[in-house]
Amino acid sequence: MPSFEKTRVIPCPAEQLFNVVMDIESYPAFLPWVADARVLEHLEHELKAELVADLAGFRHSFRTVDRFVRHKLVEIRLLEGPFRFLESVWTFEELGEASCRVHFSIEFEFKNMMLGMVATPVFGNACRTMVEAFEDRALALYGKGGVDA
Repeated sequence: MPSFEKTRVIPCPAEQLFNVVMDIESYPAFLPWVADARVLEHLEHELKAELVADLAGFRHSFRTVDRFVRHKLVEIRLLEGPFRFLESVWTFEELGEASCRVHFSIEFEFKNMMLGMVATPVFGNACRTMVEAFEDRALALYGKGGVDA
């Protein structure tokens, strides 16, 4: 099952990076593989979202439940979609007023073997660049630049 993880120190507060991760409806503006995104339900420590992924020229909708601890943790689990399995975790550790350590991990598998053969390399590449995409978005909104941890 494909998986990926990355840890990075980013020069913005954990709150700011957390807010970028939680701004799901803005994903199409800075994640090229996301064609559409919307929050379906938002509770105090949980939300349900639907994303439309453009994978190798084909669009696939999937829904997730995202449980979170504000400014510290986001756990994402698949509700339905083209995946057999999809789990992702973001953690945010404050390192001072102006920086945080972010850790991102994801594990996924497509239901359909043929789709998996075509889409896994595309989605895998998206996963490998995920932290940088969120960092770039945070820096565009708030300023500065990060380093690998």
